[in-house]
Amino acid sequence: MKTIIAAAALGLVATSALASGPVAPQPYVPPVTVPVSSGYDWSGAYAGLGITYGRAQYDTNGAIPSYPDADGWGLSGIAGYNWQSGNLVFGGEVVADFSQRSGSNDCGAPGNTCSSDVENQASIRGRVGYAMDRSLMFMTVGYGRDERGAAGTLGGGSAVYSGAMLGVGYEQAIGSGAWTMRGDLEHYFYGDEQINGIATNGDTSILRFSVIRRF
Repeated sequence: MKTIIAAAALGLVATSALASGPVAPQPYVPPVTVPVSSGYDWSGAYAGLGITYGRAQYDTNGAIPSYPDADGWGLSGIAGYNWQSGNLVFGGEVVADFSQRSGSNDCGAPGNTCSSDVENQASIRGRVGYAMDRSLMFMTVGYGRDERGAAGTLGGGSAVYSGAMLGVGYEQAIGSGAWTMRGDLEHYFYGDEQINGIATNGDTSILRFSVIRRF
């Protein structure tokens, strides 16, 4: 009797399944990936102060007098504005360097003395970076200039150098987020200018550490 009841129940289930028809396969729906955006807001104006160390070339390509490269520490000011879209941060800024770099050598001719100096370094540039919450990696591209001179027992002169600049850097928000710490490594492609009648290359490299206030 139990066997007859079980067979009847099984037949009823099978009949119901056939009556409802085959089940259509469901299409695969891939999971939606939501882009990760920076939680910290980098947009807005900023200004800051920093210290720099730089070296300016005085490369005469073997010509005499061969003036010394100028190097040294200094102070700098920076001001700019950021816009942010997702993790992308972009903007523009101006930078002024209040240092005076100098150097001395024998002019490439023993028994002589030459000196060099660089001042009034400044640049205007664009900046683009990738934000990772309170951290920002970026690069800068722009235009810079400085004023420099050379003097010595074999004569001297002065020139204004200018040209393209390229930099990379890292910035980190600290405390409540209104302040950041920033480091830049910059190279200025100044090329040649005439000093004392000699074509003198003036490419410059600068390392900059700044404390920034964001508004």
